[in-house]
Amino acid sequence: MKAISKKPSEKSIYIWNITGSIANALLSVVVLMLTTRSVSSGEADIFSIAWSISQLMATIGTFQIRVYQATDVRQRFNFKQYWVFRLITLFFMMIISAGYIVGRGYEGNKAKIVFIVCIYRAVDSLADVYEGWFQQKERLDLAGKALTYRIIFAVFGFGITLKFTNNMEYACWSLVASYVICFFLFDVRYNKGLELYEEIRRKTRTKWWVLELAKEGLPLFVNAFIIMSIMNTPKIVLDNSITKGIMNDGTQTIFNILFMPASVLSLAYIVFRPLITEMAILWEKKKNKEFLKILGKIIVCLMAMAVLLMAGSAVLGLPVLSLIYGLRLEKYKAELLTIILGGCFYTFAAVLDNALVVIRKQYLLIVSYVVSWIYIKFVTDIFVIKWKMLGASIAYMSTMIIFFVITLLLFIISFYVEMKNGEKRNEKI
Repeated sequence: MKAISKKPSEKSIYIWNITGSIANALLSVVVLMLTTRSVSSGEADIFSIAWSISQLMATIGTFQIRVYQATDVRQRFNFKQYWVFRLITLFFMMIISAGYIVGRGYEGNKAKIVFIVCIYRAVDSLADVYEGWFQQKERLDLAGKALTYRIIFAVFGFGITLKFTNNMEYACWSLVASYVICFFLFDVRYNKGLELYEEIRRKTRTKWWVLELAKEGLPLFVNAFIIMSIMNTPKIVLDNSITKGIMNDGTQTIFNILFMPASVLSLAYIVFRPLITEMAILWEKKKNKEFLKILGKIIVCLMAMAVLLMAGSAVLGLPVLSLIYGLRLEKYKAELLTIILGGCFYTFAAVLDNALVVIRKQYLLIVSYVVSWIYIKFVTDIFVIKWKMLGASIAYMSTMIIFFVITLLLFIISFYVEMKNGEKRNEKI
């Protein structure tokens, strides 16, 4: 306990934070790799869609409150409040998950696997409230350790169970069990080690705190839910096509595999995120030109990385993915490059998204999200019917382009308006 409460070095905090982020990014890659090498294409499809649905449901469970919690340095809400609020959102998450399964007409093994994977996400979301608390206390090393260990244990348990039982349901339950055990071994133990348990027993300051906290998280939740719904729409349409016999078993799994490299540029963006804080400082000091210079550097660097990513994917993408997942993927080059291009545009939009947050115009982002959501819901079925998996890829890519263009326009307009307002205030002075 004493070792836990001892302040670590900045290097240790940085290393464990990065390690946790990388482990989290690799989780879906590894579990899908183990799946494709162990079960039939039909079962792999079920797990793939279950994984995607659980990610959507997790936005309900977390309510995207982590960022607010981590930055709540004045402790407007205490740990007990965040913890209770998370239990409430998790309750709704599981109810909605069950309703979604029924509404989609899932039955038997498919229904069970989807629900079990949602339970796994619920446990992960409960751990997240502890790790958000660690982050608030400037102990990202503890958050990184808990996340890394949890993922290592889960992958090991999932792989061993799948190998010896060849049963996807048992393997999914092993994910749940691993996460529950690690939650108590690390998150709860670390929390006690920091002597925060006294904080847990603190009385709440207002009876309306649940509504106040919900209000704070609502904009971020809505945006996150919509973007995850956008990401999942092509997968859901493919799932429908497989169920109807229009497309073959294994299509969902292949699409999810091709989707993996789409997040590479987003992972690269992690390196530049500390610059967002610098941008915020410059904006507060009215140093608008310096603000734009940093923003421009980030985008130019990411564009250069995007070109390298596209070139590398064109040459090595399919051979590497085929080797990792043990599947023949050579005929899906167009789909892969289309999806990766969409992922690049999503990352560019994310940069501008953060820039809008810096200038405190984040509420405008709902326009980008809603328009993009309406578009992908309208075109995906049409594109899939016409071009099969390539159609799903095009639907995603074109949506991300629209998302980027609208976000760019919102930023340009907002920045111009703020500049003009600043000039007017200076003239009055």
